[in-house]
Amino acid sequence: MRVLKVLLGVAAVGAIALAFRDFRNERWLQPPLPGGLGEDRDLLDDDQELEEPVLGYDGMDRDTLVDWMDDADLDEETLLRIRRYEEATQSREPVLDKVDDLLASFG
Repeated sequence: MRVLKVLLGVAAVGAIALAFRDFRNERWLQPPLPGGLGEDRDLLDDDQELEEPVLGYDGMDRDTLVDWMDDADLDEETLLRIRRYEEATQSREPVLDKVDDLLASFG
């Protein structure tokens, strides 16, 4: 019975280790740091924290966000904040493309 417990323990440790391995990129997954900052910290200014660029941003899915940006009258600074935030968090191509289209209107 003791051998069985040891084998189950080893199998559990192995399963946990595999859960934190990114085989596609051949590296270990990094746990998120307090405040949501991770490897993409360099995408933000040193004095800027990673927080929603506008209230309710994290509550919107991709399609809702793109539709909202069509209707909202966003200034260039807000669009740049959205771009930095999106790149640092989810990097959704449709959202980044919409931000780039809106930024192009500022010349």
